[in-house]
Amino acid sequence: MALTARHMVTFKKLKIILFILSISFSCNLYAEKFASIIIDDLGNNFENGQAVIDLPYNLTFAILPKTTYAKDLARLATKYKREVMLHLPLQSVEHHQHSPGTLDLHMTRTEFINQLQLNLSSVPYVRGVNNHMGSLLTRHPGHMAWLMDELARHGGLYFIDSKTTSKSVADQIAAEYNIPNLSRDYFLDPDGDEDTMKKQFNLFIEKVNNRGYALAIAHPYPSSTTFLKNNLHKLKQHGITLVPVSKLIRTANTLNKTRDENNVACTSPACSGL
Repeated sequence: MALTARHMVTFKKLKIILFILSISFSCNLYAEKFASIIIDDLGNNFENGQAVIDLPYNLTFAILPKTTYAKDLARLATKYKREVMLHLPLQSVEHHQHSPGTLDLHMTRTEFINQLQLNLSSVPYVRGVNNHMGSLLTRHPGHMAWLMDELARHGGLYFIDSKTTSKSVADQIAAEYNIPNLSRDYFLDPDGDEDTMKKQFNLFIEKVNNRGYALAIAHPYPSSTTFLKNNLHKLKQHGITLVPVSKLIRTANTLNKTRDENNVACTSPACSGL
């Protein structure tokens, strides 16, 4: 049946109404936008660590185990009411010199768990764990199962996959063990170059605007600390709130459930305890 002119006008009006509703829905969905930035590799240099912890922003700090200033920096971060993580060294594909406490492929399960427990006890106030390096170990489901099983036994900890390899299965195994988890979206300072940091920071903001949340990682290099000091205020200009990683996981879980996405960040009751 041919559409009359009246029908065409009504149809156009309906399309306009639907378009307006879709815009309104999008705006309401992301009326609040959240981001987290993890500062990795803390523990070996007190001055660099103190400088980034002193920034007046709600950053999250990942501290290497068995390092000289691990406890001091964890206490300092906690004093400023910042969240602390264990930056857990895992074996990489490249033959880098192992950091103290590195978990590797040749350990027995007992050796692996004992070392993990020592690492956890060496950094106080830990709320979660992310991997340092790990491009080899994170692709092995068996070893990741050992890790997540122990984190589940420890209770109340989340896991962040730093995604040092696209072949990582760490986030998948974390989900299987009901460990609250997320994966890193961007490294803000992959080469220390300011132009690169600007590009990565803009991509980070774009991701938050498009998805409602995003997670980035940076390092305590003086150049990175200066960049963060000069640019983190821009998040507020975009309506983005910087939050601890534990809160970002809850936010991601809520948004992903709303959109019914397959990649759910956290579905277990443990999320409520973060």
